[in-house]
Amino acid sequence: MKIDLLYALTNRTGEMSWQEVLQAARQHVQQADQLGFDRVWLGEHHFDVDGTDASPNPILLAADLAARTERIRFGMAAVSITLWHPIRVAEDLAMLDHFAGGRLDVAFGRGILPIEVKNLNPEADRWGGADSSIEIFDEKYDIVQKLWTEDVFSYQGKRYTLPTPDTRYIHAPGAPEPEGWLDDEGNLVAFSMYPKCFQDPFPPLFAVTESERGFRDAARKGIGAITWYPTGKVLAGLNEAYQETYRQAHGETLPLGVNTSVLRMAFVADTDEEARTVTESAIADFFRFVCQVRDISVWLDADEDPASVDWESFTDAEAWDFLYERDHLFIGSPETVRDQMLRMTESHQVQNWLLQFGVPGIDSNEALSKAMRLFAEHVMPALREAGDQLPASTLH
Repeated sequence: MKIDLLYALTNRTGEMSWQEVLQAARQHVQQADQLGFDRVWLGEHHFDVDGTDASPNPILLAADLAARTERIRFGMAAVSITLWHPIRVAEDLAMLDHFAGGRLDVAFGRGILPIEVKNLNPEADRWGGADSSIEIFDEKYDIVQKLWTEDVFSYQGKRYTLPTPDTRYIHAPGAPEPEGWLDDEGNLVAFSMYPKCFQDPFPPLFAVTESERGFRDAARKGIGAITWYPTGKVLAGLNEAYQETYRQAHGETLPLGVNTSVLRMAFVADTDEEARTVTESAIADFFRFVCQVRDISVWLDADEDPASVDWESFTDAEAWDFLYERDHLFIGSPETVRDQMLRMTESHQVQNWLLQFGVPGIDSNEALSKAMRLFAEHVMPALREAGDQLPASTLH
């Protein structure tokens, strides 16, 4: 059983300076390291005027945090690979893997907010009905993996030809000519990335997705899948799709739930009432934000009709109840959260929980620190014990 945190640099009230937000992140990640959480996952978001997640570069942030911790791993969830040059992201992640001493896991995504994707790489627009976003993702993903694993690298694709044709290589006087890099006329026809990753051959990889297509693509690639919103029959169906596709692609039948990770909003207080009082307004605001960005269907189970849910009329209490009833919230006393998570661990064979304690809108560092401590002391041991009964992941 892996028990991870998803950490966002939130400042919904706008009362903290960015330095104060950063200091809070350092405090909470150091605490998570001491409490025994396995990983902290950091996202990539841009133009965050709302204070939901002011983290435009999770790679740089993780480098800072890795230097302040000892054992906790750092996950990128996700690097929006469609917005990066593939060479640069491959190099930066390899450097981070060294800075962290191999404590790195990487999830790639296509970007989820139009303001980010359309302004950083308009060609990767995923809302216009074209498949260019998927094509861009696949090509850049392929380049990154080859850069990490090939000593003599070249690539010819739809959007990238690497090295760029007619590039002359100038090397230091007296240095040996790099083997396989040059043609007979001295033009560059291949190169290599330095340094390679600390982990051999590269960090464990994941895809962040809520769709069946995304789960099947992850299974074909042999990487993990991280998902947030799906619940009930939807989540079960995604796990089945992963299992089926993995068997077809790799000739091995995995137990359901293996290699898939489930993200949920979480908060622990002394009592159910206190936990709800602290979180209700923030949860309701975040619910409405996601409905506007995505739509209500992301919160629904397979047999629910989106047209039947008038979410815009919900009060804060109704929004909170709506999410809680569908197992989107692990919020309450230690006993309540423990029982809910154990039930869902068994029903969906979850072997990796990602918990977002810092729900956007909860800006109390003291409340967040207490919630993490209560969870580690009273919930984590039971989950570890339940995890001992689950099959092992195939990810290295």
